[in-house]
Amino acid sequence: MKTHSIPYLCLLFISCIAIGCAAKPPKPPEPIPPALPDIRKGILQTALSLKGKPYQKSGKGPKSFDCSGFVSFVYKKSNITLPPSTDEMSRVGEKITFDKALPGDLVFFKTKKIFHVGIMLNKKEFIHSSTQKGVIVDRIDSYYWRRMSHHFRKVL
Repeated sequence: MKTHSIPYLCLLFISCIAIGCAAKPPKPPEPIPPALPDIRKGILQTALSLKGKPYQKSGKGPKSFDCSGFVSFVYKKSNITLPPSTDEMSRVGEKITFDKALPGDLVFFKTKKIFHVGIMLNKKEFIHSSTQKGVIVDRIDSYYWRRMSHHFRKVL
């Protein structure tokens, strides 16, 4: 290697460090709007406090969750009892359109032959227990989720 290329390599190395080579970390969820009724605020606060808990098939909490176990656990903390299965939950309350969905309402997805459920945080994000990542916040308009048929239910 020629000695005059060493300064260029050093400059490249320093540039990579200064700019950063890693992907941006995910944005935190939008803050809970102050105008929400207390019941909805409580549901969102409970749900967000469980972020990072692992997925476990048939997990009902508090250490691990499946999707319906997570939703049931969160609502139970606000003294609201929901059925144990996603299929049963999908028939409770009132079916609503996306534009009427509020933070705390439920979102259901049909993935292959199974249902999946989460809790809306705002018009862009929902929180759920993912089989791969546990309790996480996802965007409803992400490539993966927008391909799934979905509907919303108001149970509050």
